[in-house]
Amino acid sequence: MTMVDPSRPFRVCWLGTSIMEHRQAHSPRLIDPANPAQVGDTVVIEEHRSLGYVHHVHLALQLAYPHVAFDCDNRGQGAPPPAISLPSPGPCQRTPGSISPSTGAASTTFGVPTSPAGWPRPSPSMSTPSTTPPPLPPWLCGHVALCVSETPVGPVAERETVDAMNRDLDRYNRAAAQRAATAGVPFVDVWTPFAELARTFARQRVRPAPTLWSDGVHLSDLGVALLAQQVEARLREYRIVDQLSADTATAPAE
Repeated sequence: MTMVDPSRPFRVCWLGTSIMEHRQAHSPRLIDPANPAQVGDTVVIEEHRSLGYVHHVHLALQLAYPHVAFDCDNRGQGAPPPAISLPSPGPCQRTPGSISPSTGAASTTFGVPTSPAGWPRPSPSMSTPSTTPPPLPPWLCGHVALCVSETPVGPVAERETVDAMNRDLDRYNRAAAQRAATAGVPFVDVWTPFAELARTFARQRVRPAPTLWSDGVHLSDLGVALLAQQVEARLREYRIVDQLSADTATAPAE
């Protein structure tokens, strides 16, 4: 693997919905082992952070490529209104062999929406929009990217309602896979391993059984671990970081 100038980190841009965004409230008191908040304490939330499987993939990449500095740019958006279209990521755009002048960072885009803006994840109180994903945006085509599938919905409503939601999501995933193939973008199917593991957990006799969902839609710690495992494995399989490292090594000096 060609070494990368550590002064020019790779900015990895992630675009998606709340599954990718995974916002969490943060206070130093919540993570300070020497002074943990006690039961019943009032804690001041100082900021919100985007964590979840994107954060864990970032950690895995940093461990796998210790000589490359990674900058994780999580632009996931929870519940975007249907009128919003998928925006260009601006400084995250990458032309092969170039350095982004606005950031001084070798930039790429992988981690395309699990649900593009304009197609919110369905919920029991939401009518399901069209299951046809929009075309991949022009700034993405020709860039190094991955398209990550949707995950299924869990027990958020009666079984018939959930089954209908998942049929819509399955149709959406198939259409997204076709669009990705047309654009030459690798498609990461997280639906299949997610659904198989959810069925296995449901058969456990121990109660409460492990679950991949925190609320039937968003991911639990197990769901986060599974998606991080699947996405990081595909990044290694397609040797995306290695390709980009080689491109960066040959980029013209500023």
